[in-house]
Amino acid sequence: MFLTPRWLLSHLFAVSVVAAFIAAGFWQIERLNERQDENVLVESRMDAPVLLSEVIGDDPSSLEFRRVQVSGTYNSGQEILIANRSDEGAPGFWLWTNLETADGDLLVNRGFVNRGVILGTQGSAPLTDADAESAPLVIEGLLREGLDDGRVSEDESQLTRPDARLAAELLGLDPALDAGFYLELDAQEPPRISSIPTPVPAPDLGEGPHRSYAFQWFTFATIGAIGYALVLIRIRRGDQARGDVPV
Repeated sequence: MFLTPRWLLSHLFAVSVVAAFIAAGFWQIERLNERQDENVLVESRMDAPVLLSEVIGDDPSSLEFRRVQVSGTYNSGQEILIANRSDEGAPGFWLWTNLETADGDLLVNRGFVNRGVILGTQGSAPLTDADAESAPLVIEGLLREGLDDGRVSEDESQLTRPDARLAAELLGLDPALDAGFYLELDAQEPPRISSIPTPVPAPDLGEGPHRSYAFQWFTFATIGAIGYALVLIRIRRGDQARGDVPV
């Protein structure tokens, strides 16, 4: 009775659904493996700082998450705000300042500034604080690759996205590295004497929800397969009880 065209279509649909659940589970496992491999790579690049001069000329694909140390002087006249940022749910901006080094210019993401602080200065740029003086600094942080397709505000004080290439062009910089990269500040000497901006947290090296998602998809596949089999058994027993099929 389960080999009629109508039932064959039902079997095909059930198998397709279960197969889709299983495929989704394996896709999540693949995502988990990719995340683990990426974390290993990031950790290896974050382990020990190297001088900025040691990575100049390296393949740009090897620069992301490299921890570097560099000496230079902030130029508070070459700053720009990156809009649409948040910190613990509060809206605001990142403050990027040019660090003038012996090897060239380097955009430094000095951290998060609450929107209220910006509004308190009437949105003016450049925004400075007590540690943005012209004294030489030794700073350490992670090299990060910016995003593309940023847009400039009318007063040219803000970018809609962390587009390092556009920021370098707008500020007229001579980048020491590929113009698409910036440095995410972690520490500096002399130490910061102001809490503004707030440094951006280190990258999340957790595995994410992929393991639990994979378990859920495999669970759905198991429930679907067993449930469909039980439905077929129940239907057959009901037909047998009514005498519609031989026992």
